[in-house]
Amino acid sequence: MVHPNRPFLRAVGMMIGGIVGVGVFGLPYAFAQGGFALGLLELLVIGGMLMVMQLMLGEVVVQTPGHHRLVNYVGIYVGRFWKWVTLLAFCFGTWGAMLAYMLVAGTFLHLLLSPLFGGSPAAYSYLFAALASLLIFGGLKFAARVEYLVVAALLFLFTFIVLASLPLIDVSHYAPVHLENAFVPYGVILFALAGMGIVPELKDVLGKKHGRLLAPVIITAMGLILLLYVLFTFAVVGVTGPETSEMVFEGLVPHLGETFRVVTTLLGTLTILSIYMMFGIELLNTFKFDFDLRHNTAWFFVCVVPILLFTLGLREFIGIIGFVGSVFGGVLGILVALCYWSMRRRGICRTHHCINFPAPLTWLIIGIFSVGIVWEVVTILLK
Repeated sequence: MVHPNRPFLRAVGMMIGGIVGVGVFGLPYAFAQGGFALGLLELLVIGGMLMVMQLMLGEVVVQTPGHHRLVNYVGIYVGRFWKWVTLLAFCFGTWGAMLAYMLVAGTFLHLLLSPLFGGSPAAYSYLFAALASLLIFGGLKFAARVEYLVVAALLFLFTFIVLASLPLIDVSHYAPVHLENAFVPYGVILFALAGMGIVPELKDVLGKKHGRLLAPVIITAMGLILLLYVLFTFAVVGVTGPETSEMVFEGLVPHLGETFRVVTTLLGTLTILSIYMMFGIELLNTFKFDFDLRHNTAWFFVCVVPILLFTLGLREFIGIIGFVGSVFGGVLGILVALCYWSMRRRGICRTHHCINFPAPLTWLIIGIFSVGIVWEVVTILLK
Protein backbone atom coordinates (compact mmCIF):
# COMPACT_ATOMS: atom_id res chain seq x y z
CA MET A 1 0.00 0.00 0.00
CA VAL A 2 1.37 3.42 -1.00
CA HIS A 3 1.59 5.91 1.85
CA PRO A 4 -0.75 8.85 1.05
CA ASN A 5 2.10 11.35 1.48
CA ARG A 6 4.48 9.60 -0.92
CA PRO A 7 2.95 10.83 -4.21
CA PHE A 8 2.75 14.35 -2.75
CA LEU A 9 6.38 14.39 -1.63
CA ARG A 10 7.57 12.81 -4.87
CA ALA A 11 5.69 15.41 -6.92
CA VAL A 12 7.10 18.27 -4.80
CA GLY A 13 10.63 16.90 -5.28
CA MET A 14 10.05 16.48 -9.00
CA MET A 15 8.85 20.08 -9.37
CA ILE A 16 11.82 21.44 -7.43
CA GLY A 17 14.16 19.38 -9.63
CA GLY A 18 12.41 20.64 -12.77
CA ILE A 19 12.80 24.32 -11.85
CA VAL A 20 15.99 24.82 -9.82
CA GLY A 21 19.05 25.17 -12.05
CA VAL A 22 21.86 27.53 -12.98
CA GLY A 23 19.48 30.49 -13.15
CA VAL A 24 19.83 30.81 -9.39
CA PHE A 25 23.54 31.56 -9.85
CA GLY A 26 22.59 34.76 -11.69
CA LEU A 27 20.25 36.07 -8.99
CA PRO A 28 22.91 37.54 -6.63
CA TYR A 29 24.47 39.64 -9.41
CA ALA A 30 21.05 40.83 -10.61
CA PHE A 31 20.03 41.71 -7.05
CA ALA A 32 23.30 43.54 -6.43
CA GLN A 33 22.77 45.60 -9.60
CA GLY A 34 19.30 46.79 -8.67
CA GLY A 35 19.64 46.61 -4.90
CA PHE A 36 18.85 43.66 -2.65
CA ALA A 37 15.52 45.05 -1.41
CA LEU A 38 14.33 45.81 -4.95
CA GLY A 39 15.45 42.40 -6.20
CA LEU A 40 13.74 40.66 -3.30
CA LEU A 41 10.49 42.50 -4.04
CA GLU A 42 10.67 41.49 -7.71
CA LEU A 43 11.43 37.87 -6.79
CA LEU A 44 8.37 37.63 -4.55
CA VAL A 45 6.06 39.40 -7.02
CA ILE A 46 7.24 37.43 -10.07
CA GLY A 47 7.33 34.21 -8.04
CA GLY A 48 3.71 34.80 -7.00
CA MET A 49 2.76 35.55 -10.60
CA LEU A 50 4.40 32.36 -11.86
CA MET A 51 2.71 30.37 -9.11
CA VAL A 52 -0.63 31.66 -10.42
CA MET A 53 0.42 30.65 -13.96
CA GLN A 54 1.31 27.15 -12.79
CA LEU A 55 -2.02 26.83 -10.98
CA MET A 56 -3.76 27.93 -14.18
CA LEU A 57 -1.89 25.30 -16.17
CA GLY A 58 -2.57 22.75 -13.43
CA GLU A 59 -6.29 23.41 -13.78
CA VAL A 60 -6.04 22.98 -17.56
CA VAL A 61 -4.17 19.69 -17.03
CA VAL A 62 -6.73 18.35 -14.52
CA GLN A 63 -9.77 19.34 -16.60
CA THR A 64 -8.51 18.09 -19.99
CA PRO A 65 -8.94 14.35 -20.71
CA GLY A 66 -5.94 12.39 -21.89
CA HIS A 67 -2.21 12.83 -21.46
CA HIS A 68 -0.70 15.90 -23.11
CA ARG A 69 2.23 18.25 -22.74
CA LEU A 70 2.32 22.05 -22.86
CA VAL A 71 2.59 22.20 -26.67
CA ASN A 72 -0.56 20.11 -27.14
CA TYR A 73 -2.55 22.03 -24.53
CA VAL A 74 -1.83 25.25 -26.44
CA GLY A 75 -2.89 23.51 -29.66
CA ILE A 76 -6.17 22.38 -28.09
CA TYR A 77 -7.20 25.67 -26.51
CA VAL A 78 -5.44 28.44 -28.45
CA GLY A 79 -4.98 27.01 -31.93
CA ARG A 80 -2.62 25.10 -34.22
CA PHE A 81 -0.53 28.15 -35.16
CA TRP A 82 0.18 28.92 -31.51
CA LYS A 83 1.06 25.30 -30.93
CA TRP A 84 3.99 25.79 -33.30
CA VAL A 85 4.89 29.09 -31.64
CA THR A 86 5.01 27.22 -28.33
CA LEU A 87 7.21 24.54 -29.82
CA LEU A 88 9.63 27.11 -31.26
CA ALA A 89 9.71 29.06 -27.96
CA PHE A 90 10.47 25.80 -26.17
CA CYS A 91 13.29 24.92 -28.62
CA PHE A 92 14.97 28.32 -28.54
CA GLY A 93 14.48 28.57 -24.79
CA THR A 94 16.18 25.20 -24.36
CA TRP A 95 19.10 26.20 -26.58
CA GLY A 96 19.46 29.40 -24.57
CA ALA A 97 19.44 27.42 -21.33
CA MET A 98 22.05 25.00 -22.70
CA LEU A 99 24.25 27.96 -23.66
CA ALA A 100 23.93 29.33 -20.13
CA TYR A 101 24.83 25.94 -18.64
CA MET A 102 27.79 25.73 -21.01
CA LEU A 103 29.04 29.10 -19.73
CA VAL A 104 28.66 28.18 -16.06
CA ALA A 105 30.28 24.77 -16.58
CA GLY A 106 33.27 26.43 -18.26
CA THR A 107 33.67 28.75 -15.27
CA PHE A 108 33.39 25.86 -12.80
CA LEU A 109 35.91 23.71 -14.66
CA HIS A 110 38.29 26.64 -15.01
CA LEU A 111 38.16 27.33 -11.27
CA LEU A 112 38.64 23.63 -10.54
CA LEU A 113 41.30 22.63 -13.09
CA SER A 114 43.17 25.75 -14.20
CA PRO A 115 45.53 25.69 -11.17
CA LEU A 116 46.76 22.32 -12.49
CA PHE A 117 46.35 22.52 -16.26
CA GLY A 118 45.92 26.21 -17.08
CA GLY A 119 43.64 27.18 -19.93
CA SER A 120 40.80 29.68 -20.36
CA PRO A 121 37.14 29.40 -19.28
CA ALA A 122 36.17 29.29 -22.98
CA ALA A 123 38.35 26.22 -23.59
CA TYR A 124 36.71 24.44 -20.68
CA SER A 125 33.25 25.40 -21.98
CA TYR A 126 34.07 23.73 -25.31
CA LEU A 127 35.40 20.67 -23.47
CA PHE A 128 32.22 20.43 -21.40
CA ALA A 129 29.97 20.81 -24.47
CA ALA A 130 31.91 18.12 -26.36
CA LEU A 131 31.62 15.63 -23.51
CA ALA A 132 27.94 16.39 -22.94
CA SER A 133 27.22 16.07 -26.68
CA LEU A 134 28.74 12.59 -26.78
CA LEU A 135 26.60 11.52 -23.84
CA ILE A 136 23.45 13.00 -25.41
CA PHE A 137 24.17 11.12 -28.67
CA GLY A 138 24.18 7.85 -26.76
CA GLY A 139 20.72 8.67 -25.43
CA LEU A 140 21.77 8.19 -21.83
CA LYS A 141 18.33 8.45 -20.29
CA PHE A 142 19.71 7.53 -16.93
CA ALA A 143 20.13 11.29 -16.44
CA ALA A 144 16.38 11.51 -15.88
CA ARG A 145 16.57 8.69 -13.35
CA VAL A 146 19.08 10.43 -11.09
CA GLU A 147 16.73 13.37 -10.56
CA TYR A 148 16.66 12.94 -6.80
CA LEU A 149 20.47 12.87 -6.64
CA VAL A 150 20.64 16.07 -8.68
CA VAL A 151 18.13 17.80 -6.40
CA ALA A 152 20.01 16.57 -3.33
CA ALA A 153 23.33 17.78 -4.75
CA LEU A 154 21.89 21.23 -5.52
CA LEU A 155 20.32 21.54 -2.07
CA PHE A 156 23.61 20.51 -0.45
CA LEU A 157 25.51 23.01 -2.61
CA PHE A 158 23.18 25.88 -1.67
CA THR A 159 23.20 24.91 2.01
CA PHE A 160 27.00 24.74 2.00
CA ILE A 161 27.28 28.19 0.41
CA VAL A 162 24.77 29.78 2.80
CA LEU A 163 26.41 28.32 5.94
CA ALA A 164 29.93 29.18 4.74
CA SER A 165 28.87 32.75 3.96
CA LEU A 166 27.03 33.62 7.18
CA PRO A 167 30.11 34.61 9.25
CA LEU A 168 31.29 36.98 6.50
CA ILE A 169 28.06 38.89 5.83
CA ASP A 170 28.21 42.69 5.85
CA VAL A 171 24.68 44.08 6.39
CA SER A 172 25.62 47.37 4.69
CA HIS A 173 25.57 45.48 1.37
CA TYR A 174 21.76 45.27 1.57
CA ALA A 175 21.18 49.02 1.77
CA PRO A 176 21.84 50.41 -1.75
CA VAL A 177 18.97 50.74 -4.25
CA HIS A 178 19.66 51.49 -7.94
CA LEU A 179 16.38 52.26 -9.69
CA GLU A 180 18.14 52.68 -13.04
CA ASN A 181 18.86 48.92 -12.93
CA ALA A 182 15.40 47.94 -11.73
CA PHE A 183 14.70 45.78 -14.81
CA VAL A 184 17.93 43.74 -14.53
CA PRO A 185 16.50 41.10 -12.13
CA TYR A 186 13.27 40.60 -14.16
CA GLY A 187 14.47 38.24 -16.88
CA VAL A 188 16.97 36.52 -14.57
CA ILE A 189 14.18 35.73 -12.10
CA LEU A 190 11.93 34.41 -14.88
CA PHE A 191 14.76 32.17 -16.08
CA ALA A 192 15.51 30.95 -12.54
CA LEU A 193 11.84 30.08 -11.97
CA ALA A 194 11.17 28.65 -15.44
CA GLY A 195 9.73 25.15 -15.54
CA MET A 196 6.13 25.47 -16.66
CA GLY A 197 6.48 22.25 -18.64
CA ILE A 198 6.91 20.21 -15.47
CA VAL A 199 3.26 20.74 -14.40
CA PRO A 200 1.74 18.17 -16.83
CA GLU A 201 4.28 15.63 -15.56
CA LEU A 202 2.94 16.08 -12.02
CA LYS A 203 -0.49 14.81 -13.11
CA ASP A 204 1.08 11.47 -14.04
CA VAL A 205 3.06 11.30 -10.80
CA LEU A 206 0.02 11.97 -8.62
CA GLY A 207 -2.39 9.77 -10.57
CA LYS A 208 -6.18 10.04 -10.55
CA LYS A 209 -6.45 9.15 -6.86
CA HIS A 210 -4.28 12.10 -5.79
CA GLY A 211 -5.14 14.54 -8.60
CA ARG A 212 -6.61 17.08 -6.19
CA LEU A 213 -3.15 17.44 -4.63
CA LEU A 214 -1.81 19.19 -7.73
CA ALA A 215 -2.50 22.71 -6.41
CA PRO A 216 -0.97 22.01 -2.94
CA VAL A 217 2.08 20.49 -4.68
CA ILE A 218 2.58 23.62 -6.81
CA ILE A 219 2.18 25.97 -3.84
CA THR A 220 4.49 23.93 -1.59
CA ALA A 221 7.23 23.47 -4.22
CA MET A 222 7.19 27.13 -5.29
CA GLY A 223 7.26 28.25 -1.67
CA LEU A 224 10.33 26.11 -0.95
CA ILE A 225 12.07 27.28 -4.13
CA LEU A 226 11.47 30.95 -3.30
CA LEU A 227 12.77 30.39 0.24
CA LEU A 228 15.89 28.69 -1.15
CA TYR A 229 16.51 31.54 -3.60
CA VAL A 230 16.06 34.21 -0.91
CA LEU A 231 18.53 32.49 1.46
CA PHE A 232 21.08 31.89 -1.29
CA THR A 233 20.92 35.45 -2.61
CA PHE A 234 20.94 36.92 0.91
CA ALA A 235 24.15 35.02 1.70
CA VAL A 236 26.03 35.83 -1.52
CA VAL A 237 25.11 39.53 -1.69
CA GLY A 238 25.86 39.85 2.01
CA VAL A 239 29.43 38.67 1.41
CA THR A 240 30.35 40.22 -1.94
CA GLY A 241 28.00 43.23 -2.14
CA PRO A 242 28.73 45.53 -5.10
CA GLU A 243 31.56 43.21 -6.16
CA THR A 244 29.16 40.32 -6.78
CA SER A 245 30.22 38.66 -10.05
CA GLU A 246 27.96 37.33 -12.79
CA MET A 247 29.12 33.79 -12.07
CA VAL A 248 28.85 34.13 -8.26
CA PHE A 249 31.65 31.68 -7.45
CA GLU A 250 34.42 33.81 -8.93
CA GLY A 251 33.54 36.48 -6.37
CA LEU A 252 33.12 34.06 -3.46
CA VAL A 253 36.36 32.06 -3.82
CA PRO A 254 38.64 34.88 -2.52
CA HIS A 255 36.45 35.13 0.58
CA LEU A 256 35.77 31.43 1.29
CA GLY A 257 39.03 29.75 0.24
CA GLU A 258 40.29 26.59 -1.46
CA THR A 259 37.98 24.05 0.18
CA PHE A 260 35.00 26.05 -1.01
CA ARG A 261 36.47 26.22 -4.54
CA VAL A 262 37.00 22.46 -4.84
CA VAL A 263 33.70 21.34 -3.28
CA THR A 264 31.42 23.77 -5.08
CA THR A 265 33.02 23.54 -8.52
CA LEU A 266 33.25 19.73 -8.52
CA LEU A 267 29.71 19.23 -7.26
CA GLY A 268 28.40 22.03 -9.46
CA THR A 269 30.02 20.65 -12.63
CA LEU A 270 28.60 17.14 -12.13
CA THR A 271 25.14 18.55 -11.43
CA ILE A 272 25.25 20.85 -14.46
CA LEU A 273 26.38 17.99 -16.70
CA SER A 274 23.39 15.92 -15.62
CA ILE A 275 20.88 18.75 -16.16
CA TYR A 276 22.47 19.71 -19.50
CA MET A 277 22.01 16.11 -20.63
CA MET A 278 18.35 16.16 -19.54
CA PHE A 279 17.79 19.32 -21.59
CA GLY A 280 19.56 17.80 -24.58
CA ILE A 281 17.73 14.48 -24.48
CA GLU A 282 14.35 16.20 -24.06
CA LEU A 283 15.02 18.46 -27.06
CA LEU A 284 16.42 15.50 -29.03
CA ASN A 285 13.17 13.59 -28.49
CA THR A 286 11.15 16.68 -29.42
CA PHE A 287 12.93 16.90 -32.79
CA LYS A 288 12.57 13.17 -33.38
CA PHE A 289 8.90 12.84 -32.46
CA ASP A 290 7.45 16.28 -33.30
CA PHE A 291 9.61 17.13 -36.34
CA ASP A 292 10.20 13.51 -37.47
CA LEU A 293 13.96 14.02 -37.74
CA ARG A 294 16.38 11.11 -37.75
CA HIS A 295 18.46 10.54 -34.62
CA ASN A 296 21.74 11.80 -36.07
CA THR A 297 20.15 14.94 -37.57
CA ALA A 298 18.24 15.72 -34.37
CA TRP A 299 21.39 15.24 -32.28
CA PHE A 300 23.35 17.57 -34.57
CA PHE A 301 20.84 20.43 -34.22
CA VAL A 302 20.49 19.92 -30.45
CA CYS A 303 24.21 20.05 -29.76
CA VAL A 304 25.63 22.35 -32.43
CA VAL A 305 23.41 25.40 -31.82
CA PRO A 306 24.67 26.24 -28.27
CA ILE A 307 28.27 25.70 -29.42
CA LEU A 308 27.71 27.91 -32.47
CA LEU A 309 26.13 30.67 -30.36
CA PHE A 310 29.06 30.48 -27.95
CA THR A 311 31.54 30.65 -30.85
CA LEU A 312 29.74 33.72 -32.22
CA GLY A 313 30.48 35.51 -28.96
CA LEU A 314 27.30 35.12 -26.89
CA ARG A 315 29.08 34.71 -23.57
CA GLU A 316 27.41 37.18 -21.19
CA PHE A 317 25.70 34.94 -18.65
CA ILE A 318 23.29 37.54 -17.24
CA GLY A 319 22.43 38.85 -20.70
CA ILE A 320 21.64 35.35 -21.97
CA ILE A 321 19.46 34.19 -19.09
CA GLY A 322 17.78 37.62 -18.94
CA PHE A 323 16.84 37.41 -22.63
CA VAL A 324 15.71 33.78 -22.47
CA GLY A 325 13.64 34.45 -19.37
CA SER A 326 12.07 37.71 -20.57
CA VAL A 327 11.33 36.69 -24.17
CA PHE A 328 10.84 32.92 -24.37
CA GLY A 329 9.63 32.62 -20.78
CA GLY A 330 7.28 35.53 -21.40
CA VAL A 331 5.85 33.97 -24.58
CA LEU A 332 5.16 30.68 -22.79
CA GLY A 333 3.57 32.54 -19.87
CA ILE A 334 1.21 34.40 -22.22
CA LEU A 335 0.20 31.17 -23.95
CA VAL A 336 -0.51 29.42 -20.65
CA ALA A 337 -2.75 32.32 -19.57
CA LEU A 338 -4.58 32.14 -22.91
CA CYS A 339 -5.07 28.38 -22.46
CA TYR A 340 -6.68 28.93 -19.08
CA TRP A 341 -8.85 31.80 -20.31
CA SER A 342 -10.02 29.76 -23.33
CA MET A 343 -10.79 26.74 -21.17
CA ARG A 344 -12.91 28.82 -18.78
CA ARG A 345 -14.87 30.33 -21.67
CA ARG A 346 -15.68 26.88 -23.06
CA GLY A 347 -17.17 25.71 -19.76
CA ILE A 348 -15.13 22.52 -19.77
CA CYS A 349 -14.88 22.15 -15.97
CA ARG A 350 -16.84 19.00 -15.14
CA THR A 351 -14.91 17.09 -12.50
CA HIS A 352 -14.76 19.87 -9.93
CA HIS A 353 -14.90 23.68 -9.79
CA CYS A 354 -12.15 25.50 -11.61
CA ILE A 355 -9.73 27.70 -9.74
CA ASN A 356 -11.53 30.98 -10.19
CA PHE A 357 -8.88 33.43 -11.30
CA PRO A 358 -10.79 36.49 -12.59
CA ALA A 359 -10.34 37.59 -16.18
CA PRO A 360 -8.73 40.96 -15.21
CA LEU A 361 -5.95 39.06 -13.38
CA THR A 362 -5.35 36.88 -16.43
CA TRP A 363 -5.05 39.88 -18.73
CA LEU A 364 -2.89 41.76 -16.22
CA ILE A 365 -0.41 38.88 -16.24
CA ILE A 366 -0.48 38.78 -20.05
CA GLY A 367 0.19 42.53 -20.07
CA ILE A 368 3.17 42.20 -17.71
CA PHE A 369 4.74 39.46 -19.82
CA SER A 370 4.14 41.47 -23.00
CA VAL A 371 5.79 44.59 -21.56
CA GLY A 372 8.73 42.46 -20.40
CA ILE A 373 9.22 41.03 -23.90
CA VAL A 374 9.07 44.45 -25.58
CA TRP A 375 11.35 46.04 -22.98
CA GLU A 376 13.99 43.30 -23.37
CA VAL A 377 13.97 43.44 -27.17
CA VAL A 378 14.08 47.26 -27.28
CA THR A 379 16.90 47.34 -24.69
CA ILE A 380 18.98 44.96 -26.82
CA LEU A 381 18.31 46.91 -30.02
CA LEU A 382 19.38 50.18 -28.38
CA LYS A 383 22.68 48.78 -27.12
